[in-house]
Amino acid sequence: MTIDVIKLGELERELAKTHKSTLDFLAPEIGKVYAVAITRDGCPACKKQKPKLDKLAATLANKHRGKVVFTRIQVKYNPDSQEEPSRSKKLLSHYFYPTNLILIRTRERGTIEYYRNAAPSMSELRKNIEAALEVAAMIEKETT
Repeated sequence: MTIDVIKLGELERELAKTHKSTLDFLAPEIGKVYAVAITRDGCPACKKQKPKLDKLAATLANKHRGKVVFTRIQVKYNPDSQEEPSRSKKLLSHYFYPTNLILIRTRERGTIEYYRNAAPSMSELRKNIEAALEVAAMIEKETT
């Protein structure tokens, strides 16, 4: 499984076209878990996390067959301007890079944030994805 990569500017354009909330756009389906990594060019911690996250995505894709979707939101870095990182922080309500989110879609409330952490270990992220899968399955069962 590959991780979908969305550049921040592309995300902003899609949100403007669809008029969806950011979370609803990132997690469109009930019954799935959406793992989102917010990363920035030139970020040492992001670079270190990338291969680990790729490995986790591949492992969970094999185990859960389409129930976990991984997305990386890539933010441009320009040492002369903090414009894009500032827009990212406002849009996604984060401060540090990388920040990882786990999202679940509900019928009544739209998408909810199940988990958020800055640079978590992959074992912690995996544990929370597995727990979120149980919640997502319960939500899906209630809606059918």
